[in-house]
Amino acid sequence: MNKTYLRFLVVCALVVALQVWLLSPVALFRVATPYLYPVLLLLLPINAGKVSLLLHAFVIGTVIDILGLTPGLHAAALTAAAFARPMLLGLLEDKKAPEQALPLYGTLRTGAAILMSLLLLIHHIVLYVLEAGALASDLHVVISFGAGYGLSLLLCLITLAFVGSLGEGHDS
Repeated sequence: MNKTYLRFLVVCALVVALQVWLLSPVALFRVATPYLYPVLLLLLPINAGKVSLLLHAFVIGTVIDILGLTPGLHAAALTAAAFARPMLLGLLEDKKAPEQALPLYGTLRTGAAILMSLLLLIHHIVLYVLEAGALASDLHVVISFGAGYGLSLLLCLITLAFVGSLGEGHDS
């Protein structure tokens, strides 16, 4: 097992544990639940295969569903975001970027933030449609969606900045 993949597994375990036991029980003002785990989709290389992406997303989402006692909601939402990742990445990717590079700030510049926001939006739409269903017209669900998306985006962008700074310091 190569070092990069082992590092990805350790980061996955940390993010999943953080999500399940710290962030999921939190609902800021009983409205916004932050979701950090979609950031894991940006920690896979640009050239990751579609099947590999979908499998990673499904497994990560399933682990969160099992530990968080949710019936497949996170697996479906993260898999949908992973399905859209190659298409979105194709629009934002610098063609000169190395194939094994991560789609982070060093590779995509401001495109990393755009990619994260779009993946998070897809994730939240699927998650809230599955979770709220017919209640989508309820004002509380709409406010919860907007607040949860904003808080999640803030946490993910902070995480990306932190990961990007670690990567730049490591390369030097």
